Amino acid sequence: MKSTWMYLALLMTLPVISMAQSVTYSLSGTTKGIGNGEVELSSYDSRTRKSQKIATTKLINGKFVLKGKLDGAQMLGLNIKPGNWGTQVFVDGGNVSLQIDTVGAQHFDYTAYGMEKGASLKSVKITGSKGQSDYEQYEQSYMAADRKSREAVFAAQLGFIKPYVDKNSSSVAGVYMLSNHYLFNSGMPLDEFEALLAKFTGPARNSLYFSNLQKEVTERKAVLPGNMADDFTLLKRDSTKFTLSSTRGKYVMIDFWASWCKPCREAIPHWKTVYQKYKDKGFEIVSVTNDSRWPDWFKAMDAEQMPWVQVADEFPVKNMPARVISKYKHGTIPLYVLLDKEGKILAKTGEEAEIDKILAEVMP
Repeated sequence: MKSTWMYLALLMTLPVISMAQSVTYSLSGTTKGIGNGEVELSSYDSRTRKSQKIATTKLINGKFVLKGKLDGAQMLGLNIKPGNWGTQVFVDGGNVSLQIDTVGAQHFDYTAYGMEKGASLKSVKITGSKGQSDYEQYEQSYMAADRKSREAVFAAQLGFIKPYVDKNSSSVAGVYMLSNHYLFNSGMPLDEFEALLAKFTGPARNSLYFSNLQKEVTERKAVLPGNMADDFTLLKRDSTKFTLSSTRGKYVMIDFWASWCKPCREAIPHWKTVYQKYKDKGFEIVSVTNDSRWPDWFKAMDAEQMPWVQVADEFPVKNMPARVISKYKHGTIPLYVLLDKEGKILAKTGEEAEIDKILAEVMP
């Protein structure tokens, strides 16, 4: 297996919705294990990773009520403090009831990453929302899949989503399901992805879920072979600047890797052989690390002794993917992007063999 998971979400995808038909809601809840506190309802945009507070109310003697109006049906986060107890609820209008129990909650602590600690509620019964009911059926559809195989999970998810959308093309819950699936399977074939999106109608098409996925399509098309690679400037180990366009006139392989990526490091001996074979024929490698901690990067470089350009990707927005690699919409590393002498993309892949084949053709 030539790739490894990266960019795993620390939170569920809970995007803000706009441009959709407004819905009026009433959420009433009871809690077991939490007597008094504050209940907050919020939205979360998975593309920008920004949350927005929708409403708050008091939790008194284990009971609360939240009422209001939304721009459209959507999945919202519900958080109870103190304790930072969290769950999610799909709100599509009308009266929704929640029965919450803290038993079995999964506790987490992300303070080391500059975030909070709290607990994900696991015993929550929600009634009154069709979107919630449909989404729970979606979750159950892939729970029985082989959890050790992401391919099996992805197949089970799509096995539910596709017929659901055929029958419920205007369902915002449906496009939310696809958004949730795509978060972890951003490498799904582009034609399959576009075909699914084309089926949505009405409120689903007007949601931000749909808008965000359409942006993904546009950005993926921008990095298909034949397009110019975006230029970038990043820092080398000594903090001097390196600009990609300075390599014009050479075939260049951008190697996206990280010190913590086992398959990335296992591939280094192979690339050393390739580099030795082609470097005098006009070939260069530019390794771009996904390490956010430079000491880890330094240690890996010292151990691997890679004789080509080494630069570090940037993380300008907290909790967002690194700036340069995110443009390539691959979702995993290692990622290899091969450019021709003009800077056009020849290949974007996680497979060494694909790069080897092209190099053998263009640099015999």
